[in-house]
Amino acid sequence: QLKKTYKMKLVFISIIFTLISTAGISQDKAYISTKKAVADINYMIKTIEEIHYNPYFKIEKEQFNENKDELLNKFDKDSISLKKFMSTGMKLAAQMSGGHTSMDWQNKSLFPELMLYEFIPFTGKLSNDNQHLIVTRSATQDIKKGTLIKSINGIRVVDLYKECMSYIGGIESFKNVTCEKVFPLYSFFTDMISAPYSIELSNIEKELKITGLDVSKLNTFISQDQQKENYIFEIVKDDIGLISYNSCTDYEVFKEFLENTFNEIKEKNINKLIIDIRENSGGDSRLNDLLLSYITTIPYRQSSGRYWKVSTQAKLAYKNKGGYEKIFGKEFMKLYDESEELSIIESFDDALIQPKKPRNYFTGKTCFLIGPSTFSSANFLADAIKTYKLSTLIGSATGELTNDFGELIDFTLPNSGNYIYVSSTYDIGANGNPNLYEPVYPHIKTEENALLYSLDWIK
Repeated sequence: QLKKTYKMKLVFISIIFTLISTAGISQDKAYISTKKAVADINYMIKTIEEIHYNPYFKIEKEQFNENKDELLNKFDKDSISLKKFMSTGMKLAAQMSGGHTSMDWQNKSLFPELMLYEFIPFTGKLSNDNQHLIVTRSATQDIKKGTLIKSINGIRVVDLYKECMSYIGGIESFKNVTCEKVFPLYSFFTDMISAPYSIELSNIEKELKITGLDVSKLNTFISQDQQKENYIFEIVKDDIGLISYNSCTDYEVFKEFLENTFNEIKEKNINKLIIDIRENSGGDSRLNDLLLSYITTIPYRQSSGRYWKVSTQAKLAYKNKGGYEKIFGKEFMKLYDESEELSIIESFDDALIQPKKPRNYFTGKTCFLIGPSTFSSANFLADAIKTYKLSTLIGSATGELTNDFGELIDFTLPNSGNYIYVSSTYDIGANGNPNLYEPVYPHIKTEENALLYSLDWIK
């Protein structure tokens, strides 16, 4: 029997800036010949087509090719900036992506420019009327959280934000929430603005003049929200347990965390439990089974199976990465290795997981908080809960379709050296319908903060 364990990687928020020598910092802009840039773009598209189960699931191939031609026709005849090449590649990869497939923004040749650039010192999200940016976090005293911004250096902030969103794949809610996190960084790739910044605020005639952040301050600013521990337990309102389950990583550590947590829950007679997976971008879905064993005895499955696309690149990746035989079995990996190029292997199983009660099994009331950053393996967890009525979901829809693309592999573009990440399987959700194209919707949708709402609800 094939174990359905999925290891998926969210690429965007891995802010790792390499140290660059003073000599490197003084370099001019990085360029790439137009011939090499076009060759890399075509290589990327061809390789994604070979690896991805369905690269044109959200855009017609004819429309995609029109978009590609329009972008490539903007290239100068002889050479273009590496930044322009990357923004083009990111945009095209995003059009073939369910959220996992992407071009990585990190390229060593571009680092000197990143080191010299001054980044906008705030981030935000679009207002409901799509006219303003609502500031959600700021690194400058001049701009407060909640401020409405109309334009930056005469550029409508909505246009700037939407250009940054075009570099991100996936459904709209996921693109929005991801862009909010990386807006200052991705603004660099648009080539639309540079410091010093003239900020036009809503309802205030005078423009605000501000300086930008250097790369190290940007790193600190963007990373602030990424510093959360993988799992946290606390008691709120005196008698309600709250588990923040922020990442499906490290099985043994999570197992120990759950043992300690539910021991404390029992000792303190806690009979109400909120589990927050709004910031969980996935990992290893076996951790979800550990968690669910503490709160349900109802048989369930997180996924009904997957379609494996066979390609040379995936065969090499599965061999080189290791661990695949342990997870999926020698027999299956041998079958994959011997299968014909571009063929599809169907791997489905009707069997349900039968949870076994651990010590300190929880019998009280539970709910799970979900939102647009609930992604990948965390999306599987939400889908299982909804399909098999294991608990109550509160919040807003997840950031991924219940049927989506997984098992990420990477390759490098031959001329630019950019990393490309691409999904190699099509994973079908808990209910087994391969034609379902929607995220996991909560049982209770709330516009207010889901945690505040859930505290009242669970009482």
